[in-house]
Formats: sequence, structure tokens, C-alpha cells
Amino acid sequence: MITDDPGTPGDKHWEINLAWTDQEVPGSTLVGVPLLDANYGVGDRIQLNYQASWNVIRGSGLDNESEMSGSQFAVKWRFYDAGDSGLQVSMYPRYTAPIPDPDPQDEASPLLKESFLMPLEVRRDFGVVAVNVDFGHTFSPFKAGRGWMGGLCLGREIIKGWEVDAEVHVDTSESLGRSETILNFGSRYDFNEHSTLLLAIGRDTGNTLGPRVTLLTYVGIQVRL
Repeated sequence: MITDDPGTPGDKHWEINLAWTDQEVPGSTLVGVPLLDANYGVGDRIQLNYQASWNVIRGSGLDNESEMSGSQFAVKWRFYDAGDSGLQVSMYPRYTAPIPDPDPQDEASPLLKESFLMPLEVRRDFGVVAVNVDFGHTFSPFKAGRGWMGGLCLGREIIKGWEVDAEVHVDTSESLGRSETILNFGSRYDFNEHSTLLLAIGRDTGNTLGPRVTLLTYVGIQVRL
């Protein structure tokens, strides 16, 4: 899901997500093949993160284009933890490095992808449903890259090892004048203690930030070591 939670892998443990992602807008499709999301635990409350993907852009009647995404580096710190069923709160600052571009003056330059996100994540398990909330601000040297984000995700374990989720996630411009709202549904299924199937599907319910996303999908495997 897009909305993050305060969970960490545990001391000296890896949590690696490999996924196929698909984002469709009118006239084009952006496919991540694959997306790598690697996490390493330092102590019980700190997580180091690296994320990147190889992107393929498909346009109607045009040849496919491909490029590496910007690399994301992040550190999560769960600074308040009242136990698995209690309140948990973390901060998760992350920096996304820009893609080198021969023309940095071009307004459409991938340098617009350079950003620093400072979010907080809050989780509380109420038994019948677990509630995750995240919110924060994105900083960028470019005005178009600055803004606010926030999400609400509700999860419920149907049977042991199988969880279903639903979320609403919002991104806005810095002035709050424009926004994108995503409605997303997902599921997690544990094959065993070391691997989990991750699925999600969603779409924009409204978007004044850019082209409206008509389909957003995620199919991945999480491996825990």
C-alpha cells in the first residue's frame, strides 16, 4: 500500500520486496519491471531503506521508452512503541536522488524527481481493524516538486496469514490548491514465515495535479531474511 506504517524488520534482518507495478493514464502506461524495495533492520526500531525501479513507458502508437528511476534512500525510526496492539509512531525521512539529465534547464527534466520527504507514521490495532495513518511534507528545489501528502489505511486479518486492506491517499500542491486522491485496495498472503504475496489495485478518484490515473496495480513478493 502507499500509506506506510511504523513497522521495521528487526535487528539485522532483511525485508526485500520485488514487484511489478503498472500506472495507466490516458495515452500512456508506466510499468516498473521490477521495483526493488530493500529494508534492513538496525536494532528493533530502526530501518534502512533503498528503493528504485526500472521503468518502461508505453505510449499509444509510439516506441517504448525505458529508464532507471531515481534512487530513494530512507531511514525509519519508531520512536514510540506501546506494543503490537498499542499505539506506534515513527518518522521516515527519505531522499530521492535525481536522474542525471543533459539539459537541467528543461522544465520537463527528470531533475524534478529530486525530493526530500519528511513524514510521520502512526499505527494502532483495535482488534477488528488495524489503522495506519501517515502524513508529511515533500521538499524540492523545484516548486512543482513541493507539496503535502497523507494517507489512511485500514487492515483486517481474515484468517491467520491473510490480510486485506483499503486506503485513501492524498497528495497536494504546497498551497493545497491542487490535489490527487487515490483509492486503493490490497491484500497480503503469507506463504510461510519468510515470504508473502503482496497485491494492490486502485485508481484516482480525482486529480488536478496531473493526468488522472485510471489504473494502478502492484504485484510483488516480500522475502524476509
